[in-house]
Parts: sequence; C-alpha cells; structure tokens
Amino acid sequence: MKNQQRPSSASLQYNREAKANYQLFGSIILVLTSSGAILYVLASLLSTSGLNRYDLLRAVLIFLVGICQFLLGKSNMSDRLKPHVMSSVFLLIPFIYYPFLESGAQTVWAAAILFLLSSLVVINRTMLGYATGTTIISLLYIWFNAPNVTSATNTADYIARIGLVIIAALISLLIHRQYVTRLERNIEYLSRLQEQAFLDPVTKLANRSYFVLEVEKISSEGDAICLIDLDDFKTVNDAFGYRTGDRTLHMVGSRLMNRFPDCLVAKASGSAFLLHAKGRAGIELLCEEVLTCVAERVQIDFKQINVTASIGVSFIYDESIDHVINDAEIALFTAKSNRKNTYAITDIETQNQRKRALQLTRDLYDAELNRDFFVLFQPQVEADSHKITGAEALVRWNHPQYGMISPLEFIPIAERTRFIETLGGWVMRRACAQGKTWLDQGHGAITIAVNVSPWQLRQSDFTEKVLTILEETHFPAYLLEIEMTEHIFIEGTNQIIETLNELHLHGIRIALDDFGTGFSSMQTLVELPFDQLKIPKEIVQEAIRSDEKRAIVEMIIQLGRRLNMTIVAEGVELVEEARLLNQLGCHTLQGYLFHKPLQAIQIEPFLAKNYRQG
Repeated sequence: MKNQQRPSSASLQYNREAKANYQLFGSIILVLTSSGAILYVLASLLSTSGLNRYDLLRAVLIFLVGICQFLLGKSNMSDRLKPHVMSSVFLLIPFIYYPFLESGAQTVWAAAILFLLSSLVVINRTMLGYATGTTIISLLYIWFNAPNVTSATNTADYIARIGLVIIAALISLLIHRQYVTRLERNIEYLSRLQEQAFLDPVTKLANRSYFVLEVEKISSEGDAICLIDLDDFKTVNDAFGYRTGDRTLHMVGSRLMNRFPDCLVAKASGSAFLLHAKGRAGIELLCEEVLTCVAERVQIDFKQINVTASIGVSFIYDESIDHVINDAEIALFTAKSNRKNTYAITDIETQNQRKRALQLTRDLYDAELNRDFFVLFQPQVEADSHKITGAEALVRWNHPQYGMISPLEFIPIAERTRFIETLGGWVMRRACAQGKTWLDQGHGAITIAVNVSPWQLRQSDFTEKVLTILEETHFPAYLLEIEMTEHIFIEGTNQIIETLNELHLHGIRIALDDFGTGFSSMQTLVELPFDQLKIPKEIVQEAIRSDEKRAIVEMIIQLGRRLNMTIVAEGVELVEEARLLNQLGCHTLQGYLFHKPLQAIQIEPFLAKNYRQG
C-alpha cells in the first residue's frame, strides 16, 4: 500500500460523473431499441403483408445493438473512445427509417427526435454531433429520394424540421457548455470540502479522519498503528514562532512519508502523527528508524532545530481503529513518562483492560439502580470500648456479566460519564433511609457516612438535593456525614467551598477521607469546615512497622484534636494496630478487625448488643 498524500482529486470526481452519464445513456438506448423492436414486430404482424423473417431479423438486430450500448455504458472503456463507439447507435436511424419511407416521414421525425433527446442525457459534443448529423442526412434522404410518400409533407415541412434539428443542436451545445461549467464548479467545490475534511492544512498530509477510514479498508489482524508525538514541541513554537513550528511539522511529515513509502502516514493533531504498518514483525526496528528519522536536524531559514519524538504502538485485533489509536495513546503516555525519545508497545493485557473499561462504561448507561446496585455498611467503633458509633455506606455493583465490580474500578468511570451524580444521590437516599430505620428500631444515634464526588459538589443545587433527601427520609442532619477525598484540593472551586459551608451551616458533618496522601494544604484544612479526618489504610498498616509512619499518625491525631476534629483510622486489621491507635488518642476505628462491609440486616444484631452494653 503506497502512501497517499491527497485523498482524491477533481478529475476523479469529473470522471465518475461522466461514467454515470454514460451508464444512464446506455440504459435509455436499451429501452428505446427494445421498445422499437417490439413495436416494429407488432406493426409487421398487424400489416397486410405480415411478419417475415427479414423483419424479425431487423428487430433482433436493433435489440442486440441496444444490449451492446448498455454494456458499453457500464464498461471501463477509455473516455476518448466511448463517445465514438456509443454514437454508432445513431447509424441505426437510416436502418430504422428504411421500412417506413413509403408510409410517411412522420415516423422518421419521431425516431430522430427520440434519439436526439437521448443524446442530451449525456450532453457530450461528440455524441450530439453524431445524432444531429445522422438525423439531418436521414431527413435529406427522405426529402430527395422518397417523393411519393403518402403523407402531406412538403418542402417547407422538411426545411422546417431540418432547421429545428439544427436549432436543437445549437441549444444543446449551449446547455452542454453551461452544464460542464456548473459541473466543474460543483466538483471543485466538493473537492475543496473533501480536502478540508480529510487534509491537514499544515502538513498537507491526510488527517486522522481519513487515516481511520483508509486503515479500516486496508488493515488486517496484527497490523500496527504508531502514534508519533514530537517531544516538548511547544518550546519550538515559543522559541521560533508558530510559522517556523508549522514549517517544522511540514518537514517532519514529508520526511516520514518519504522514508516509509509502504506505510500510511497521517497527521493526528497538534504535533502528533499516525503511521500504519503491515504486520507485527519488525515493529521495534521500525520504531527505531522513525525515532532516528525525526531526530535528524531540521534547517529553516538558517535556523537549526532539533526535535525528538515518543511513539506509542498498538495492534489491530477485532476492534475499531479509533479504539486502537486510544491504545496507542496509552502507550505514548508510558513512553513520555519514561524518558521521552523512545517508544512503548501496548500489550494484550492493557488492551483487555481498556476493552473491559469500555464495556463497563457502556453498561453503566444501561444499568438500573435498584436492580444492579446495592449498599453495604461498614461499622465504625469507638477506639476504647469498640461500640458501634457510625457506619460508612459503600456502594457495590453486581454486573450481569462480570459479577461484583470493585468501586475502585467503576467509580472513576462513573465520574467520567457523570453517572456519579445519579448514583451518588441514590446511595445517599438509601443510606439516610437505613439510618432512619435504625433510629426507629431504637438503636441510638448512629452516624451515617456517605462518600461524595467532586462532581457532585460542583452542582449548584447539591445542598438543596441533600436537604430534600433528609426531609423525605426524616433522617437528622447532624447524623449525616459527607466524606470527600483530598482531590478536592486540586479539583476544588469556589462552588465546592460554598457548598461545604452551606452543608455545615445546616448541621451536616463534613469528613476528609484519605488525609495525608499528598494534596492537603494546612491553610485550606483550617479554612474549610471539616469535622473529621480519616487516616488512610496504607498509613495505618505501616504505623506498627515504621517509626516514620507512626510519627505521621501521631501528628494527624494531634492536629485533629487541636482543630476540634474527630479522627477515624481506616483499614484496621490487627490487634496491634488497634492498640497503638488507641494509645495515640485516635477516636474511632474502622476495619476488618471489627467488621467487614455488611448488609444492613446483618449489622442489626451488633447494634442490639451495643444497646444492651450501653
């Protein structure tokens, strides 16, 4: 497969239009000759002399000529020869006229007009000339050689009819000129639109859209797609200007196209190029050659510009080309994360993970909350008495195909698709309703913690939605605790800060989850209305083995106490961890040592035991 720089041209469009006209002309001639042959046979049968074999032979020949014209119209014959060969049908006019010379010139006139009109379908000057010339010669022949016709046609009639044929031919020439002009303009316009749709204006290479369409036609299983991105190309634009940057991209694109003529090269976006290579064998060598090719110095206006590239490679296996390019982007990110000026190849495991993520994304749109999702509760206990004081609501997805899906896997997908807004509201409603049920059962004040995404906090009406849920479930606001991760510090907006303050003013508790994982700002921690800090599992489990981690836990506990916050330690699984956290002054513990995430009905016996102990 040779490299293609331009998807199509105006001449190809013109030839395609002309070929369609020839096919239509051939179809019309077939209809005319077939109808003429049938009518001729019927006329002969109804005549006094009857149908003889010469009449039948003449009808068959006329029909066969129509078949030939039809096949010629669909053939790939040269456009220089096709008008002459197809115009031979007009030589049949005298042959058709001959039997009717004694019966009148009206039939001759009708046949001439039919064939003349049929030539207008194509509006080809050569074919129009044949039609006009043959018609005039035939009419002159009738005029001078058939004076004894029974019709009342006189000299003036013949002159008028010949004149009308000439006038029709002249008008057809004018129509032809106008038709061709408009056709060429339309084709030129369509060609420009096609170039805009499929051609990159900077490099004059095919763009991503054309690349995808073309690769879908020519690719086979195991072919490679390389995404080539110039490293730190922004510095070239900043140092030399965008004009020089565009010329650099043009030169790099031309170099790739010339060095790899057996590959399809296209411009992706920005400073990235796409390359399709046949087969998987030798892909490492190909990537090395591409890196060497790009790294060659570019000279523009006496300026020496050095650029390097990173390459992501993926392979085609029963997936759309867009998905394969997405895999190449993942590999490209890996290459750039390593050291740049290198390449990375997407393995089958990565592609399978992406396929699973895509499947889960599609299934989220079809999921039904009450059918496919359910809420578990993980109790939180006092550090000294181990009595249950609260429970964290945890959503689970029972996928019809994959079974139980971890929240670590589907929550990021739900956030990307904004499904988290619907799912989060559903979880909060279920959690508050369950908390109210426990209150009505006399189990005391149990705090219910619900995780909230930054996407939810960005909603201008989030506070109103929470208050509506509390009102409808009759759950006390002071027993609802909204948890968020430290990502709000990097994704935070004024809207989030306002929302947190509004929630806190209504008595709802605010908890910061996974505190100490790297994003927290002490100033922000003081300014925002947090009631609780949660120490993540990773730090808790290292505290008994590492003095540094123990110091971090102690610092978080002391900080929380100074700021009047309660401290919850997550992921407690060992007695030693629980004992240490209690000694350091941690208020609340949560983990498998005490309770796993449970169904609400499974927690009720522990709550009843709580009540008896209290």
